Amino acid sequence: MEVRGKPLWTRMAVSAGGGGQPTALTPAVGLRTALAVLDLGMVGTDNSRRAVPSAGAVHPYECYILTSDDTGATGLYQVDPGRRLCQLVSRGPQVAEALCQAALISPEGGAVIVLATRPWLSMRKYGDRGYLYTQLDTAHLCMNLVLAADSLGGRVVLRQCPPGLEPLVREHGECAEIHSALAVTALAADDRPGAELPRWVVRDARAARQHSLRRQPHWLERICWESLRTHPDGAAAAPLGAAGLLPMAVRRSGRAPLVPRAAFHSRRSATGFAPGTVRSHDIHSAVDRAVSILTTVLPGQEPPHATLVIRQDNAAGELTWPAGLAIRRLTGLDNDSVSEAFMVQSHLAEASAVLLLHAPTASLTDEAAGSRLQTVLFRAGALAQLIYLEAAQRDLSVTGVGGFDSERWKRLANLPADHDVVYAVAMGLDTPHVAKLDRLAVAYAQNERS
Repeated sequence: MEVRGKPLWTRMAVSAGGGGQPTALTPAVGLRTALAVLDLGMVGTDNSRRAVPSAGAVHPYECYILTSDDTGATGLYQVDPGRRLCQLVSRGPQVAEALCQAALISPEGGAVIVLATRPWLSMRKYGDRGYLYTQLDTAHLCMNLVLAADSLGGRVVLRQCPPGLEPLVREHGECAEIHSALAVTALAADDRPGAELPRWVVRDARAARQHSLRRQPHWLERICWESLRTHPDGAAAAPLGAAGLLPMAVRRSGRAPLVPRAAFHSRRSATGFAPGTVRSHDIHSAVDRAVSILTTVLPGQEPPHATLVIRQDNAAGELTWPAGLAIRRLTGLDNDSVSEAFMVQSHLAEASAVLLLHAPTASLTDEAAGSRLQTVLFRAGALAQLIYLEAAQRDLSVTGVGGFDSERWKRLANLPADHDVVYAVAMGLDTPHVAKLDRLAVAYAQNERS
C-alpha cells in the first residue's frame, strides 16, 4: 500500500533522532526566569491538567525561550511543558539578530518567551473551526503568562505577531505561526528562582539535532496549512498574522499583583453545570474585575464586544456593570434553548449566565485587514482567561465554549445584526468529577454528536 508515492510502512517509520545522551545544562538566570514564569502560568499543578484551558485538551502551540547564557551568547530553547523539558536547539548571532528584527531585547536576568501556533493540532479534530480554537487557546496562554510574570514581580513587553522570529521556529518545525512574544525582566528578589528548578530538565540538544532531519510535518498537516490562505494561483501564502504588528506593553512594578498566585493553581474548566443558583455578586465581581484587568494590561486597546446573558431570577439590579458591557436578563430562557444554542451540549444547559464575545462580521472576514481576525480572537481569549482566574477566587464555575450556533445566540441575546459570536464563557454551579466531553466525543463544533 502506498500513500502519495511512498510505501505506507516507510511513511510510518519514525526515528528517535541522534544517538547519545544530550548534555545536561545549568540554566543561567535568564532561563531560570522564563522557566519560573512558565511553571506558574503554563504547566499547571499536575500532569493531568495544564494552567490554561484548551478545546479537546489539544494545546495547539509550541513555546520557545530566547535568552543569554553566562557567556553573553543568546540561545534558543524549545520547551516541552508536559515533560518539564527545556532543550537548547540553537545559539549564536542569528538568534540575537532575530530579536532585533522583532524589536525586542532579552533583558538582563530575563528572557523572551515566544509562542508559536500549530493550527493542525486543532483542525484535525475540529476542521476549519480549529483555527479559531488555536487562536483562542493561545490567547488564554499568552494572558496567563503575562499575569504570571506580574505575579512573580516581573515586567513584561508583549508583542503580537512580531516579525523576524519565523526563521527560528521554521528551522525546527514547519507549518507553525508566530503568535506573540513576551520580553520578561528579571523577577523580584524574593521570587527569583535558584540555580536548581524543581522538576525541570535542561539539556543541550544541538548535537543530537545535527544528526537528525528537521521535523517533517505530516502530509495532512501541510494540506491543512496550505488551506488557511492561498494566493489566486493556488500557492500557499504567508500565515494569516504575518502582515500585522500590534505592539502592546505591560509595565508594572512596585504594585500588588493583578492576580494572586493561588488563582493559577486553582483555575479549572467546569465539566458541566448543575441545577441551582449562583450568587449574582460572584458573576458581577468576576466579570467586572476581568474587564478592569484587561484594560490595565492592554492600555489603549479596546476590549472585545461583550454581552452578558443572565438567566437567574435573583440578578440584583443595583449592581454597576463595566462600561461597554451589554446586559440581557433572560430569566425565562429554558434549558432546551441554551442547549440548542450550544450545539446540543446538554451538560451546559443549566448555565446561570453566559458571556458572549462578539465582533462585526466585517472585522472577521476582511482579508485586507491583515491580523484583525487574530486581534479580535486575542482579546476574546485574553478576557476569557481573566474570567477563569477571577472565578477561581470565588464560588463560581466557568467553562469556555467554542461550539455554538452564532445565529441562535444573536436572536436570543438581541445582538447587533452585523455581529457574529466568536467565543462564549458559561458560568454556573459545577458538576464535579465528570469527564470533559470535548476530550472524548466527536467535535460539537461541527454539529456531529454521534
